[in-house]
Amino acid sequence: MGFPPYTETFHNSPYSGIDPSRPELSTAGKVIVVTGGGSGIGPRITQAFATAGATKIAILGRTISSLEKTKKEVEAAHTNVTVHTSVADISDESAISKAFEGIEKALGKIDILVSNAGYLPDIKPIAECDIDEWFRGMTVNVKGNLILSKAFLKHAAENPILLHVSTGGSHVPPMPAYSAYAVSKMAAAKLMEYLASENPQARVHVIHPGVIPTDMYKKSSEGGYEFEFDDIELPASFAVWIVSPEAEFLRGKFVWSNWDIEELKAKKEHLVSTNDLTLGLLGWP
Repeated sequence: MGFPPYTETFHNSPYSGIDPSRPELSTAGKVIVVTGGGSGIGPRITQAFATAGATKIAILGRTISSLEKTKKEVEAAHTNVTVHTSVADISDESAISKAFEGIEKALGKIDILVSNAGYLPDIKPIAECDIDEWFRGMTVNVKGNLILSKAFLKHAAENPILLHVSTGGSHVPPMPAYSAYAVSKMAAAKLMEYLASENPQARVHVIHPGVIPTDMYKKSSEGGYEFEFDDIELPASFAVWIVSPEAEFLRGKFVWSNWDIEELKAKKEHLVSTNDLTLGLLGWP
């Protein structure tokens, strides 16, 4: 099952343009926060920002053991980096408030938030779904990102950036049995558009990370969908590029990590002047 790419070149692995070690992509001096930092693509995103020069990184997640594993690996690879860990469920407002207060106290105001944590409800057709399980996607993916957004704005540095990790499944044609995840992630992506509109001082980006063989993907395969896998380093490196000055023109847009950055740059004038790559009603206005 495949979809037509927005750029002629469709990447499945990282390439030189998004290499986190490029000086143009440096995040030196920035305070970075990554939710879901202990599992899936979170640890690789954390490593990528350390490679890009960030020395103050906070990771959030629900399991202390996985967070400590990421911390140990990143600090071993980058001896000048401090990784601050916070155990918190993004749908728990009190826990997130406490975590962000601790992050600002330990590391300083937040320059970049990577909203990576999410929940994939059971893959079931609507007629067969458990309502509470279906709605847990809304609780984590929508309420959780609302809570994160408020905390981010409260503790953000000047001209901050929020990168929301979404899914292409939120905007492609309906995939049977996938409604719980797709609907919640589309709602979260729309929330990001409102966040951007209401807070012009902040850059907001939304990305599809690709198809990565994580535990979440294994669960999604229960629906019978098969896709070509992407290298886990692709979204990690793309995350560093999308928050760089080179990608400022994509603020407020929803892009795929697979799309070629040089081709995106070539579309800059068009993208800045249109509502392309935003959520809306096809064919109107």
